[in-house]
Amino acid sequence: VIIGFPSSISRISPQIPSQHPSSRLANPSAQLQHQRIYCNTIMSNLDCSDPAIQEIWEQLADPKQELNWFVLNYDGPAKVKVMSSGTGGLKELAEEFQDDQVMFGFLKVGAEDRKAVTSSRQKTCMITWIGEGVGIMKKAKVGPQRQGLINEIQGIQFYLQASEKADVDMMHLASEILRSGGAHKPTHYIFGPDQEVALADMGSNFKSYV
Repeated sequence: VIIGFPSSISRISPQIPSQHPSSRLANPSAQLQHQRIYCNTIMSNLDCSDPAIQEIWEQLADPKQELNWFVLNYDGPAKVKVMSSGTGGLKELAEEFQDDQVMFGFLKVGAEDRKAVTSSRQKTCMITWIGEGVGIMKKAKVGPQRQGLINEIQGIQFYLQASEKADVDMMHLASEILRSGGAHKPTHYIFGPDQEVALADMGSNFKSYV
């Protein structure tokens, strides 16, 4: 299992074919957009240009929206699209993962500190699912393509790689998030309706979930 809370994601800035100076000055935002797409293509050869991807990501990142997960799947060898989404949390998301597929799952996780005053915040989690039945050649492409997707979707706070359903168990995921978190720890993680983990319940069994 690979996890992390990178503080920043470095981007490679490849040389863009030269253009007439007046065209660069006339529309600098278009130039930047061209550079971003060109950069992602060089690094990952993954087409994530479907506007539905950005739209559903914005819904997931919005604390006011009920949507709490979605899955991207391949639409051809080098293009991803939105496959499914829902409001049923981790349990519903985990049912989407298939043993013979590479899939990218995104989950909204609530973190609550229920002490004198309850404070709430949320984390956005990206789960790279590589089913146990996926072939070697397909597995080899996942790393660069995953990075291209990370560059495209800004604001992911937690990363997990999984290949079996035990990797996306609620207790296991809570342990991974806790292990990668900062000094301030919540008292509860919420993975969806009726899906919460109290850190106090993990107790001395913490290591068994990691």
